[in-house]
Amino acid sequence: MKSRIFYKPEKLNSTRELLSRSSSKYSEHIAFKEIGPNKQILEYSYKNLQEDVDAFGASLIEMGMKGYHFAILGENSYLWVVSYLAIIQGIGVAVPLDKELSEEDLFHLIKKSNTDAIICSKTYASIAQKCIDNNLKVKQIIVMNSEDHADFLSMKKLIQKGKEFIKDGDVDYTNTPIDVENMCEIIFTSGTTGPNKGVMLSQKNLMTVLYGSMTVIKAEGVSLSVLPIHHTYECSCHILGGLYSGITICFIDSLKRVVESMNLFKPNMSIMVPMFLEAIYNSIWRESKRQGLEKHLQYGVWFSNLIRKIRIDRRRKYFAPVLNRFGGNLQQIVCGGAPLSYEVVKGLTDLGIDILNGYGITECAPLVACNHLKWRKPGSLGRVMSNCKVRINNPDSQGKGEIQVKGDNVMLGYYDDPESTERSFTEDGWFKTGDLGYLDKDNFLYINGREKNLIILSNGKNVHPEELEEIIRRKLVYVKEVVVYSASSSDVGGECIAACVCPEEEYLHSMGIDEFKAQLNKDFKSLNRSLPAYKQINRIMFSEYEFEKTTSKKIKRNSIAERSYQSA
Repeated sequence: MKSRIFYKPEKLNSTRELLSRSSSKYSEHIAFKEIGPNKQILEYSYKNLQEDVDAFGASLIEMGMKGYHFAILGENSYLWVVSYLAIIQGIGVAVPLDKELSEEDLFHLIKKSNTDAIICSKTYASIAQKCIDNNLKVKQIIVMNSEDHADFLSMKKLIQKGKEFIKDGDVDYTNTPIDVENMCEIIFTSGTTGPNKGVMLSQKNLMTVLYGSMTVIKAEGVSLSVLPIHHTYECSCHILGGLYSGITICFIDSLKRVVESMNLFKPNMSIMVPMFLEAIYNSIWRESKRQGLEKHLQYGVWFSNLIRKIRIDRRRKYFAPVLNRFGGNLQQIVCGGAPLSYEVVKGLTDLGIDILNGYGITECAPLVACNHLKWRKPGSLGRVMSNCKVRINNPDSQGKGEIQVKGDNVMLGYYDDPESTERSFTEDGWFKTGDLGYLDKDNFLYINGREKNLIILSNGKNVHPEELEEIIRRKLVYVKEVVVYSASSSDVGGECIAACVCPEEEYLHSMGIDEFKAQLNKDFKSLNRSLPAYKQINRIMFSEYEFEKTTSKKIKRNSIAERSYQSA
């Protein structure tokens, strides 16, 4: 069954065409806002963006840097976007790096990607310099937000020089041909279940995802950027999608000030991962309980849902006091990156914030499926994009199996790693995602979890830990984070199911450790009675501190089993 196209976007071949279209169509409209060094709001128009990208590209060519691999390292910012776009439009290969990595890990990825030059914010200039000191291949350092220095160049000055080149008739950059099927960037996977691999993406990959996403998502107004920009989810779906739509994207200056930034920029929408949505949802109900308004809010939701059945929607009016905490204009959040519970989706939608959750993976640039406001199903990640195909490999009796993808969104391969590339594709050319799920008759995609996380018990039964984790979070409201995994047990003579939970800090402190342990054991005994025998949790651990995560806020599952936590 073909996927439905709700909107009909223009088909573009490259980001150069995208930028040219946006600059012409939106010109003086503000493309980006960010908080400056003196806490002032800086604004950049679509025209500014086009001019700065062309100027920076002209300077890079003038310096003989065509064909270079450029590592980009820094905070989400306007100049990060300028760097990225200039590089991938015929200059060379962009290598966006995770700024939260250790120096050792950064050195490793810079070496692994054959980086020739580093473009970084001032914060990371010293790390970049060490790459040269350590005899890596790096030849040049360009700093985004600094003046010239003995050891590096100023990006702002290079943009100024580039504008002079263009004024004098230089067209080398703007006339540089773009091979849309060649590698234009290397994106390293987050390494939640293994070593980082460099995913090679082309302009064709990026434009395929842009077109597919624009057929189901309508972006308008102002959007808040909270996710790390080096991830494909934020960069491809939010930044490129935002440029196509003509919205204003606002960069926050700290994850600690997300709510503060919402009140500053007053966004209509954002793109987030489940952790942020769960935090927003829980904070709403926690605050209503603190103010003694929990039953009042529950009644409001019930009545609002009742009249919505006869097409009367008063959510924005009824729940204005709640929505005003997040700037007052927030209407839509696109969510991906990890499974999101239906309770949170429905809960936020009931309050007037529509949630569009989807499915993607870095190797697919990243989008594969996404819901639409007018056509979605509970628990589904949406219909498969119109320009890619999904099949379920080796399905079981319930139709569940590995999700495999084919289409122009699928990567070229892993950089300098032909063995991993070969292992990741079937003989007939389908990419093996490693995720388990199924498709229904309407081509809606559902995910059960990662194949690597699947617990296979000695009795041959298979258990999806993600399914149990959602049940635990739903029934034990004080659980902030939970990981279910396989552990050895002498009691059952083999593998057993273990769960490690991290409770809400306030809850733990209000009870004390011993009382909390007793409550946790009591609650798990009750929970186990509702589960089939083979899914029951035999070992319970807990941590007073949040689990280690990647910068995209995914829990590093491997680290849980390797650490010693307190037994309940």
